[in-house]
Amino acid sequence: MEYLRKTLRRPAVRHRDDAQSLLEVFGEAVQELVKLHEQQFLAILDGDTDASRFDVLIHYANERKQNAKYAYLQRLETQVTGQTK
Repeated sequence: MEYLRKTLRRPAVRHRDDAQSLLEVFGEAVQELVKLHEQQFLAILDGDTDASRFDVLIHYANERKQNAKYAYLQRLETQVTGQTK
């Protein structure tokens, strides 16, 4: 009986772990983006005339953040849909 309970709970834990992992990836992407914005801001304050070099890096970091966000949201939606069936 105990084995059966553990087996039945395992998929829910895996789903939670998947969602948690995706949330962590999203959080890391947000931190990376903020760090790049900060570096660009500090470069501008220092009078760096080439601070626009950060623009491409910020663009790619923003794309990674968006992809991570939507992967997380899709995972949550799949999890909720699976629970209502």
